[in-house]
Amino acid sequence: MNHSSRLTRRTLRAVGLTCSVFALTLSTGCAGDSSGSDGGKTVIRFNWWGSDSRHEMTKQMIAVFEKEHPNIDVQPEYSNWDDYWKKLSTGAAAGDMPDVLQITDPYMYSYIDNGQLMDLKKVKDVLHTDKLPANSMAMTTVKGGLYGVPAGDSGFGIVADPVAFKQAGVPLPDDTKWSWDDYVKTSAAISKGKKGLVGTAMPLYTNDLGTWLRQHGEDYWTKDGSKIGFSEETVAAYWEWVVKLRDSGGTTSPDAAIEQLSSGAGVEQGLVAQHKAAMSDLSVTQLGAIEGAGGRETKLLLFPGEDGATQVGAYTKPGIFYGASARTEHPKEAAQLLDFLVNSPEAAKIQKFDRGVPVNPDVLKAITPELSPVEKRIADYLQRVNALKPTAVHIPNAKAGPAVPDIFQRLNEDVLFNRLSPKEAAKKFISEIKSQL
Repeated sequence: MNHSSRLTRRTLRAVGLTCSVFALTLSTGCAGDSSGSDGGKTVIRFNWWGSDSRHEMTKQMIAVFEKEHPNIDVQPEYSNWDDYWKKLSTGAAAGDMPDVLQITDPYMYSYIDNGQLMDLKKVKDVLHTDKLPANSMAMTTVKGGLYGVPAGDSGFGIVADPVAFKQAGVPLPDDTKWSWDDYVKTSAAISKGKKGLVGTAMPLYTNDLGTWLRQHGEDYWTKDGSKIGFSEETVAAYWEWVVKLRDSGGTTSPDAAIEQLSSGAGVEQGLVAQHKAAMSDLSVTQLGAIEGAGGRETKLLLFPGEDGATQVGAYTKPGIFYGASARTEHPKEAAQLLDFLVNSPEAAKIQKFDRGVPVNPDVLKAITPELSPVEKRIADYLQRVNALKPTAVHIPNAKAGPAVPDIFQRLNEDVLFNRLSPKEAAKKFISEIKSQL
């Protein structure tokens, strides 16, 4: 999940529905839609979340699609991340899901589990997946059905600002060798070296812990998603590292970090883009937005700890998928839009890497001459990660998986503010996830 992709407790309380994404009490009859016909055209609804730039690009893509399919009228519906899931949950409860929608893990599994997303194998004559790598669809292949197609591959890493490093008099690290302790030392040195600059943004997301778990030979889940795949000791060790980073002076205060998180600000308003931090974790496809806001080139680094790890912590996978309502009245037209979104070079030329690097090799080849320098660096980074031959991320549990980010965020705050020790938080993390199973 990328960093703009998060649900907060505030959002969930606002939803206030027993059939929210996490409650998982949606009936299979709640997957209808309100599309229809308009002046002889078939009307389908397409729903997504994202930034203003994504909204504009997607509307341009829709215009191209409608020109190619003059019998179809696509009604766009879009919002920010929090509002998206709130509206989708409310719509699902009312039997009013969009025909085509943007989805992601782990939240999509509740809709798959409740039969609300279409098995796309039913429209294989229209939606062509032969050019899409099997591993890019592994996350949405459940019990023999296919419930989503990848918008593009992405991954996580560390964004570093070379200018900030130079201002602080600290050399850029060798990411093939640096350790998690090196990350703390580097961050502290930057904060000490330049007034008004911190070494790194505070780590607040499950992506960081996920990398730590994988480097220790664990994962959030077992391969089949039926059980928790990590130990209390490994999570406690991660939070002990977070406390060490907090106390080093190499990052912002917990109060400032949580205030930034609660504001819902995008990466354009983040510390690296605003020249207030030299490093931060990120979903790598956000690099262009950070550089656009910051006005200078940055560098992508691997997470620390890969050297000597039990297994590779880094990985690539689609961060966003497209799916369709199981009760759409227009499965053919929905499938035509899905096919266009993942297989059309014209669509890819518009959005480039906004939703990830295209997984269809023909599409990627077609747009490569038009890629910007930052987009080429994103592609190079993902190729670098894949060269490490990482293992596949395990599929989350359909019942408990969607609750993990919120549980983690709450307990992470408890650790940052010394309300819980790392060991106490790790114990509660496991017990609360188990309660969702």
